[in-house]
Amino acid sequence: MYPIRLGTDAEFAALREALIACDYTETAICSRFGVKSVSDLRVEDAAAEADASDPVRILTRLLIGCAEVPLVDALPVGPMEALGVVRVETGKMVSTVMLYPIRGLYIVSDRAQPTFDDIVYPANIPNTEMFLDYAPIGPCDEYLDLCAGSGVAALEAARKCARHAWAFDITARSTHFAEFNRRLNAIPNMTAAQGDLYDPAEGRTFDRIVAHPPYLPVFRPRFVFDSGGQDGEQIVRRIVEGLPKHLRPGGVLFALTMGSDREQPFERRVRDWLGESSDDFDVAFIVKATASPHDYAADAVIKHRGSVEDIEAWRELFISWGVHTLPYGLVYIQRRATDRPVFTVRRTAGPGTGAAECGWLMAWAAAAYNAQKILVTKPRARGGITLRTEHRFVDGQWSAESCLLETDYPFLASMQTESLTALLLTLADGSLTTVELLKELQLRDALPASIEPLDFARVVAALITSGFLESGEYKLPTSSSSASGPESTR
Repeated sequence: MYPIRLGTDAEFAALREALIACDYTETAICSRFGVKSVSDLRVEDAAAEADASDPVRILTRLLIGCAEVPLVDALPVGPMEALGVVRVETGKMVSTVMLYPIRGLYIVSDRAQPTFDDIVYPANIPNTEMFLDYAPIGPCDEYLDLCAGSGVAALEAARKCARHAWAFDITARSTHFAEFNRRLNAIPNMTAAQGDLYDPAEGRTFDRIVAHPPYLPVFRPRFVFDSGGQDGEQIVRRIVEGLPKHLRPGGVLFALTMGSDREQPFERRVRDWLGESSDDFDVAFIVKATASPHDYAADAVIKHRGSVEDIEAWRELFISWGVHTLPYGLVYIQRRATDRPVFTVRRTAGPGTGAAECGWLMAWAAAAYNAQKILVTKPRARGGITLRTEHRFVDGQWSAESCLLETDYPFLASMQTESLTALLLTLADGSLTTVELLKELQLRDALPASIEPLDFARVVAALITSGFLESGEYKLPTSSSSASGPESTR
């Protein structure tokens, strides 16, 4: 039924050890082809002719480029053939799947071009790498990878941070491939199970749930893996709706997806999907890119060689739903572990935005509602921010009309403010508490004595949330560290 077979532990060990003996590793492949990651390697480059004396290039040509290669003594023909990874024909080998090293794992998935409905999508592509880079990897007990495909996220979590990881997928083929990958990597604490989203959970709850669901709006769906329905949201919505039942207090959901801004922005609609339990959850949406429905419909139909008539019909559907923007990005939803206000926030990713910055936002935004705590913190103006002031010449004098604060780290942000903010940022050098800053501004007649300390604390909190100030306890990362991921926000 499937090209690969679930063999014995000895057969998997033999294949794993043979690949390592041939130096078929991500480091070696990147060195040979001059790329930073296997996901940066183009299939046509991988398929290029290779010297028979270089097993790394030959295996790359065979298992990533999916090209025929001659039988070479140095290659692990027996172990690969035994598990169905390759098919041996007269004097040559042909791969039945892709097999590649990535993130310290060996992963098998279907060959690159989809030809059937339940294809197991490759993990060695930039989109999947970004998903894995941003997924939280702090220590946790139970980890769930929904829409798991090859199971790569669950496997990485099982190895790095989770006591036990689960990989759920609706297709039997993906479940088979995920189990193959588990055995190939000799990972005992991961379980692959088939079912529609949470169905295989059987009452279990999880500390961490990640999902890279089908999210593309598709007018006429063709494949299981590429369609979230005509608006792209049907799968991610069901994932969010299941969180009250399956996400533990203090737990986090992370998803890479596309949504739509309608009568409410996407993140507000996500909150509505949580239903009666909405008050238990924080929602953050980090936007990586946006598209207009008008342009998206045309591009998608043309790309998939659809009917020109579909373009206008699809646009009319978007209009009837009130869709005006299709944002693409990172969704973080955390369930509060204590009785506190929850937040809903959207940010736009900047050039330095990584997983560590997203983790900081989730931790800080939860604390920002504690105005009493902010009163005793010692904020410091962050370097690299910009203050643009517009002056107007009136009655022989220049008068500040408007001030705009801007930054591109940790996220792209701008804030209309007052001229006294420049003085506040100058005074905020980390030596004064928020209360002391307020008193200093009042002594300089920059603020009236009637300003309540808690109101001023909320202004400081907003400046920290936007990245213009930083707090010692919740200090921003010194640099983006998306490859390592944020620690748990529990």
